[in-house]
Amino acid sequence: MTEPQGVAGSDDKAAAPAAKPAARAVPERPHPSIFHYPIDACDVSDKDSLEAFRDKLQHWSELFERDPDASLAGQFADMMWFDIAWRTANEARQFADDDGTRGSTAPLIAMMLDRGYLAGQVIAITRLLEKPPANQPKKAVISLPRIVDEMRAARELITRENFVCRDALPYEYEALQEAELKRLAAEMAANPNKARRVSLSLSGPEGFDQARTEHELFDQLSGVMPESRARGDLIGEAFFDRLDELLASTPLPEIKALRNKSIAHAADAFSRAQAKGLRSGLNIRDLDRAHYLLFAVFQTLSVVLFGVWRASPVPVPQHNMFEHLTEPYLAEKRLEAMRGFWDKHMGEREGWMKDAFHEVVPDKKAAKTAPPEGGA
Repeated sequence: MTEPQGVAGSDDKAAAPAAKPAARAVPERPHPSIFHYPIDACDVSDKDSLEAFRDKLQHWSELFERDPDASLAGQFADMMWFDIAWRTANEARQFADDDGTRGSTAPLIAMMLDRGYLAGQVIAITRLLEKPPANQPKKAVISLPRIVDEMRAARELITRENFVCRDALPYEYEALQEAELKRLAAEMAANPNKARRVSLSLSGPEGFDQARTEHELFDQLSGVMPESRARGDLIGEAFFDRLDELLASTPLPEIKALRNKSIAHAADAFSRAQAKGLRSGLNIRDLDRAHYLLFAVFQTLSVVLFGVWRASPVPVPQHNMFEHLTEPYLAEKRLEAMRGFWDKHMGEREGWMKDAFHEVVPDKKAAKTAPPEGGA
């Protein structure tokens, strides 16, 4: 893209009028480019199409990883961290029969852990499934369906040549591959007993092996056989249909219904009756399957859009995650103080019932006996 011409500074007496940009304006992005090579270095026949595709990829990369508050990667990390935290705490409860009563089995703690876990997982899962309202940027969300829908809408930009050569990989890689194999064969023939390491470039104009991999992946995405490849091949509609199918598979719709009718909203009996397959709760297998389906889409998009294979869905602990787990939750001598706290809290809330009522319906008797404002 042509850069706007520079403008002389205010202290330049011979400053010329500001020149208009030679290219269309592009919104400033808060993050560095994900690309390492300029468009002119890319072996494509339609540079404008590639530029538009790269803009889309940059935008999607920000939704994937770079949004500081709500990126897809961050949402998945939070969901899976709290999942393993609860499962670890729950596993500790399984030892109670052999080890005796522990703080891990205290009903007060168990109730908070279990209900909080269920609600948190339902909210996390359904956030990732949320469909953004059409043509309402102020209500836009970062979710898997958003990426899939935007990819489908931009399908004409995701040609084979744009896909393979987006960051200067060679479209025609066979000649480079053959030349490298000949060079290695000649080197080995000249020094057959010499130990050597073979290092292949994975990026840029010399990355023939990575280009081969990208072509093979696009063969699967497009449904085109290798012998029929063309620069203008497009990702097949079946690819997007499969992603939509996964995002609509059981138990994901049921989890959405549970959130909408029970957890996030207190739906009445009639409204609950309209929800197909509404459940009163979920089990661990439901959550396992939900996580699996979401990761199927997330991993696929990560590989297809950015060539990034994500190895572990669970964040790596940065501290001793079992610290203090073997310690008592509360010293026995503190029980009396805890009962006092409980009674004080209950008394305050019971007082609210009277005081809050009089926020709406004033207490006339109290008003008659109250001193005037400013003191007695």
